[in-house]
Amino acid sequence: MKRALILGIWLLGCSGGQVAVDPDSPTGMQTLCDMGEGASCARLGLKLLRGDGVPTDLSRAAELLDRGCSTGQVYACGEFGNMLRHGQGGHKDTARAALLLTGACTGGHMPSCTRAAILYETGEGVAVDQVKAAQFYQAACNDGEMRACSNLAGLFSEGKAIAHDDRRAAALWTQACDNNYGPACAALGNVYERGAGVEQSYTKAAGFYSKACEVLGTGSGCFLLGMAADRGVGARPDQQRSLVFFNRACEKGHAVGCHYAAIAYEQGRGTTTDESKAVELYEKSCDLQHGPACLKAAELYGSGKVHPFSNSWHSLDKACAAKVWVACVKLGNSLRAGDRELPAEPERGAALLKKACDAGEKLGCENPSKKR
Repeated sequence: MKRALILGIWLLGCSGGQVAVDPDSPTGMQTLCDMGEGASCARLGLKLLRGDGVPTDLSRAAELLDRGCSTGQVYACGEFGNMLRHGQGGHKDTARAALLLTGACTGGHMPSCTRAAILYETGEGVAVDQVKAAQFYQAACNDGEMRACSNLAGLFSEGKAIAHDDRRAAALWTQACDNNYGPACAALGNVYERGAGVEQSYTKAAGFYSKACEVLGTGSGCFLLGMAADRGVGARPDQQRSLVFFNRACEKGHAVGCHYAAIAYEQGRGTTTDESKAVELYEKSCDLQHGPACLKAAELYGSGKVHPFSNSWHSLDKACAAKVWVACVKLGNSLRAGDRELPAEPERGAALLKKACDAGEKLGCENPSKKR
């Protein structure tokens, strides 16, 4: 009704010599939005978010989707909530993201069900509630959201919130893989490798890993192909082949794939030893939020085998931030009195040691000043 009224005003304007604005153009959407039509705010916000016919502008997209959401556009609430979840458009607010995504899910926006379920499963912005996560995943899976089916399979496989059921997990991963969701194919390969809920088959395992990696371009599939080659699953171990797939997984942004490729270069597994290449890959894995790789990079820099030595402190800091508590201990001890190229910061050092101690790392609870 409101849209019809606005269009009617435009037509009257046209009869007076004015030119009507195309409601499907970005300019027209903005005009309608400015006149209070929330649907046009939401439509333009989505275009700006996706770069659909207009340059991507995350800040404007967030503003317009928020406006659209405030007028009851359910999908706008979901998309804006997802932006808040990831900090797109300049602001991160996981608590509000969870609220918006939950509301959009109950309003029928199925992608929001998957996103809300992830927050409830991981405890981002809300208390962990894996039962609710399972319910939201199931709703989205029923609507054809393959990521939701795959994540629900993971809950059945783990048996944390719902009854452990390997057969149900395998069926869901099969459904998602059949619909070309790559991570599900990788998980299904692992199911066949272990014989969890299905008859064990290394041949099928390799086939699903290959589909995930080589057909669908999924990093986890490439990583698992590398692991299978390294262990000799269904064939003789082949470290050269495993390194090929660890590198491919890393190229696709798989943090643990980068870590394992780095180990291969550091130890000369399937290749010649190359510590510079190893530290480069450890750092890439570290940047992908894999804390143990940050610690390994710190150790290589600290050994003097790669330079500069000062990078060891930066890598320890990243490892500590990623909750690798032994890294907090090492950095904390060095900061208490200062160490090579590292100025003393006694208060910060003590705080890091306490943080590690409180997290259960006993080395952080020791007082180095009392040692002889």
